[in-house]
Amino acid sequence: MKLYLIRHPRPDVKQGLCYGDMDVPLADGWEAGAAALKARLGINFDDASNACFHSPLIRAARLAEYISDARSHSVDALKELDFGQWEGLCWQDIPKAEIDSWASDIVHCAPYHGESLQVVANRVWAWWLSIRDLSMENCVVVAHSGVIKVFVSLLCQWPLEQCHRIDVGFTSVTEFVVLDDFVVLKRLGAGDWVSA
Repeated sequence: MKLYLIRHPRPDVKQGLCYGDMDVPLADGWEAGAAALKARLGINFDDASNACFHSPLIRAARLAEYISDARSHSVDALKELDFGQWEGLCWQDIPKAEIDSWASDIVHCAPYHGESLQVVANRVWAWWLSIRDLSMENCVVVAHSGVIKVFVSLLCQWPLEQCHRIDVGFTSVTEFVVLDDFVVLKRLGAGDWVSA
């Protein structure tokens, strides 16, 4: 199976805003990049061997519906990390002591009273295990930076505490080939599929 992890397009938010599982709209013009991505993927979602799954948050759902011709499946497990009390704040307005506390144990700590990275990893992995043995030629997942970083770390068996080092740009594609437990990373966070 080919597995494509795609990050949503750039949202329409003020720079520096902390938005995890907060629903935010897409910036104007996102459709141009979506059209380029859809053309490059070239996947026919009428074919039952191809599937698309997405986070229910609007910024991912709209892209998934666009590239799959409204044949994508919403999955709660693919939502971005819940930043709790930090949601909607600018990063510069979050007390440095709280950010330092989080940075000291990024996997388990959640000083914002939301989800830890480990909680996200657990829900993403449980979902993956529930669908990975389905007969799929192509599996497209449209989600968020945090979810994709966790997913890549788990698939590659990289330390979760280092997942922040993975660069996942807006509308970027990370591609794997998955054969049972054998996983090959083909592309990591590549944005060259999109012209806009």
